[in-house]
Amino acid sequence: MNLTKREMQVMSLLCLGLKDRSIANTLSVSVRTVQNHLSRIYLKFRAKNRVQAISKFLDIYGQFAFDLISGATYEEDNFTLERGRLYSVTG
Repeated sequence: MNLTKREMQVMSLLCLGLKDRSIANTLSVSVRTVQNHLSRIYLKFRAKNRVQAISKFLDIYGQFAFDLISGATYEEDNFTLERGRLYSVTG
């Protein structure tokens, strides 16, 4: 089950505890767009809520998910997370 780059961004920010509005502001999209991404993620993961989606994200993506959330830098995916904070989003 593959997530798009944007869905990975949304999930990473969700794992950091951000709410829909904060995710939208961080990614420069509307709250509705974030909600649409989350709806597709829930369908892909067969999750009923954020907690289940986060759990499945961590289960499926394993170490990559932990690295992403904990501070790895992934500029090739159009965003940079350092020390658990999103510093920039491009594209």
